[in-house]
Amino acid sequence: MTDGAESLLRLRAFLPVSTRFLLDYFHVSMKLRHLDQCIGTIPPTVLPPGGSVFELYDRFNFLRGYLWSGRRAKFEQSVDRLFELLDRADEVLPDLHRSIHMAAGRLCDLPSYIRKNESGVVNYSRWRQEGRRISTSAVEGTVNRLIGRRLGKGQHMCWTKRCAHLLPQVRCAVLNGELLERLQRWFPDIGTRQISVPWSWVPHHS
Repeated sequence: MTDGAESLLRLRAFLPVSTRFLLDYFHVSMKLRHLDQCIGTIPPTVLPPGGSVFELYDRFNFLRGYLWSGRRAKFEQSVDRLFELLDRADEVLPDLHRSIHMAAGRLCDLPSYIRKNESGVVNYSRWRQEGRRISTSAVEGTVNRLIGRRLGKGQHMCWTKRCAHLLPQVRCAVLNGELLERLQRWFPDIGTRQISVPWSWVPHHS
């Protein structure tokens, strides 16, 4: 599962097994939310002649639904229609040029992001119904909260940036079953006698 970073996409070529990357819906939803916030600043207005005052918002909801259900062709059509509506809004509401320009910028970014990671876009609705994971939002939220709290200078157990970087390496070594092997590089006696780690060893009294 990836956020679309190019470094992760390049990593696939070095993996020993065939791997499929899935575009994390958490990051997709963040881009949708930013676009939604920009569109929300535009008041309800009749943009095309005879159209609905809510067409701009309805079209955005259609776009979000098409992306959720993996209907890429409909998604692209909704993007084009939103561009047309925003151009019309810029003509009708010149005082909101800055807000409309920001919404158009967010809209340009979304399809570019999706096309760049096209191989990782799936039918998220179906995957979720099948009980498959589509997002890392819970994990990312916990990590951000924990690290943000531990790196706060006012905390009694404040981490340094170096220690925060080393901690995931220790955790990965534990999960990969490599922690003992790595510790033995510095402390060869670990694992060969009934001792755990040097700082917890208590010498026997004669």
